[in-house]
Amino acid sequence: MDITQIDVPWIASLLGVGSDANDFSVGFNALIITVILLTILVFKLGFAKQLTWWKSLVVYMLLALGAGTMALVFFTWPIPEVLLVMAVVLAIYRGRLWWNRRQGVESH
Repeated sequence: MDITQIDVPWIASLLGVGSDANDFSVGFNALIITVILLTILVFKLGFAKQLTWWKSLVVYMLLALGAGTMALVFFTWPIPEVLLVMAVVLAIYRGRLWWNRRQGVESH
């Protein structure tokens, strides 16, 4: 298969995946790390309950394992892009929630 025929998502191309026609794995480790970090960020923003340190460690290890197995579809599915959008939406939600709680405390 010719490397020029594979449609690489924009975050993957930004990290250099597919930049070397002879070695498609260039930038792959950076893509994996980016997806793992975005997955952890989305988990932290979206999961309201605080876990103990060992439960968090298990969750992070499973997230890293899941991100590693999703590596098979990174080149055709916009997984990093979706995670980035999810992180932005959850950050906006958390920020507004914090702001509303702060306004409620100041008014009493």
